[in-house]
Amino acid sequence: MAVTQAHIRSGLEKLPRFKLSHLDTPLEPLDRLRQALIDEGVSVPNRLLVKRDDTTGLAFGGNKGRHFEFEIAHILEGGYDTVININHYHSNQARFVAAGCAKAGLKYHIVSTDMVTAPLTGNLLLCKLMGAEIHRVPAEYGRQTTEKIFAQVTGEGGKPYILPDDPFVDIMGMIGFLEAGLEFEEQFVDDKVEGPVRFWGLTGRSIAGLRLYAKNRGLDWRATAVQYSPGKVADFHKITAARAAQVVDMFDLEIGLDDSDIDVLEDYRGPAYGVPDDGTIEAILMVGKAEGLILDPNYTGKSMSGLIGELRAGRIDPHETICFIHSGGLPQLFAHADRFAD
Repeated sequence: MAVTQAHIRSGLEKLPRFKLSHLDTPLEPLDRLRQALIDEGVSVPNRLLVKRDDTTGLAFGGNKGRHFEFEIAHILEGGYDTVININHYHSNQARFVAAGCAKAGLKYHIVSTDMVTAPLTGNLLLCKLMGAEIHRVPAEYGRQTTEKIFAQVTGEGGKPYILPDDPFVDIMGMIGFLEAGLEFEEQFVDDKVEGPVRFWGLTGRSIAGLRLYAKNRGLDWRATAVQYSPGKVADFHKITAARAAQVVDMFDLEIGLDDSDIDVLEDYRGPAYGVPDDGTIEAILMVGKAEGLILDPNYTGKSMSGLIGELRAGRIDPHETICFIHSGGLPQLFAHADRFAD
């Protein structure tokens, strides 16, 4: 028997929360993109939709607005006054932590690893504008720098929280997208979406949360995730299944995730994290010209490149409704301006 919407809502209501996002986000058609593909001779499904999680509002928006409503509340409940984070130069997560800390009155240190001489732009610039103290170090010094900051804050009488060290961080995104599942169900009814749905996104917690929601609700929603950086698909499935098991226990759900639940595409990730290939650049330009919709080179551009590539290859069921998850990431477009300037 399927888990009820009321059961999932009840579980969400029990968790502490700090409001950060404008929800519900719009669900919109991509009719001009669809027509552009048809004009190429590509067979496309009858409905191609986009979930506009780039419009969650805070600090240029993005799917992590949903995630951090639970994480910032979790930090505040623990009585912490300072957050220390370690992440890459291109990190959207680092930006959202900065925004959440600013809204909640928490001090924030971001240990920004790699690309230490790159211009202060995109997400890292926004971190600075929102009051973050930025420490730019090579990746091998990330943990050492973090421990030094932790000791200094503690010595000054503060209560610091090291974000990557808390297991809750691993599941908050999945929790946020259980709630997004509730949102989708209502929007699909309003928009008369019938038949099978395939969510299209990136390897991560968000799309896993939607698939977990669908399985427990007994819905015909499948999921495809495009890799945005190198990594073993088997490792993604293993980690995702373990995180889903924690959420199942927390929400008293009936079933978790296994390897068959999310199709993972490896061919569109580009040469490295934060490095777009020609297909990503083409996808960004194509969607921008067709829809006035802006994607980013590190995440959504790669995901859209995968969708366009698989449609062109005839590997998508034309009977499915495709729902592209626009997860945001827009500030990093400016870190790659040279790829678009000509």
